[in-house]
Formats: sequence, C-alpha cells, structure tokens
Amino acid sequence: MTPADNLRRLARDLARLRPDWRDPAQFFETRSELAHALRRLARQLEQGHD
Repeated sequence: MTPADNLRRLARDLARLRPDWRDPAQFFETRSELAHALRRLARQLEQGHD
C-alpha cells in the first residue's frame, strides 16, 4: 500500500468518525489510533520509506 493509499484510508476513517453515545470511549480510542497512524506515516515519509 502506498503512502497516498494510506492517507486516503485514514481520511476516509476520519470522515466517518462519530461519537457513539452507547460507547463513548470507542470514539477516543479510534481517534487515538488514527492520530498514531498519521504520526507513523509522517515518520515513514520523513525517512523516505513507503
């Protein structure tokens, strides 16, 4: 998967992110996972890896 593919997937997941009042913690877990994935991708791009 290319960095562009990863960014598109992350953007799609971010656009779908909504609070779930039945499980409020899930929103924060998912948000944290997305932030981690974005930081990891940025680090890979800085290092010149795909």
